[in-house]
Amino acid sequence: MLTSWFDRVKTYVGWDLADRARMARLRRCIDSDLTPVLERLGRELARFKGAQSLMANVRFVQRLHSVLLEWLSGLLEGAFDQEYVARRAAFGHKLAEIDLTFEDIILLEELTRRELFKIAKEQLSHNPQALSSTLRTLDKAFSLDLALLYTSFLELHNAQMEKALLERFLAVTGFSRTLYEHLADARGWRRPAERE
Repeated sequence: MLTSWFDRVKTYVGWDLADRARMARLRRCIDSDLTPVLERLGRELARFKGAQSLMANVRFVQRLHSVLLEWLSGLLEGAFDQEYVARRAAFGHKLAEIDLTFEDIILLEELTRRELFKIAKEQLSHNPQALSSTLRTLDKAFSLDLALLYTSFLELHNAQMEKALLERFLAVTGFSRTLYEHLADARGWRRPAERE
């Protein structure tokens, strides 16, 4: 279901093979500058969250850079196919699990946009048409990626909300979880994946 929804989003945004090729070219330009980009993104994100003191902790910085590398690599991949949708949804859950809020993701997107636009301008300033089309491709990629991550955050939030409501229901009614699950199965309230 997520894949078919995302295919419609891709059509609406206008993502095509030329965009994918431009992202591959941009990625090749960025690969040599990746470490400083990750460092700048990490410092800015830590500053925003008021966690600058953690930047002195080597393990924290390594973990943060690992997450940022996964963020950036996924964005620059440009595939936006079924496998990508599944991986990015899982990555969205991972971001939530390490206490990055969706507001942090929006900030991270803006910081990343600035960094990538700067690199694109440096690499393509001699060719205004290529620069313009690359910046447009980046805009599309950010829109698609943010749509996937937002959907992933919503799914996780909804699952947490459903769990909290179920716990409250069980506490108020005195039903056992097993009784509730049998009732839910009989009524068809649970999705097949929840029955396992």
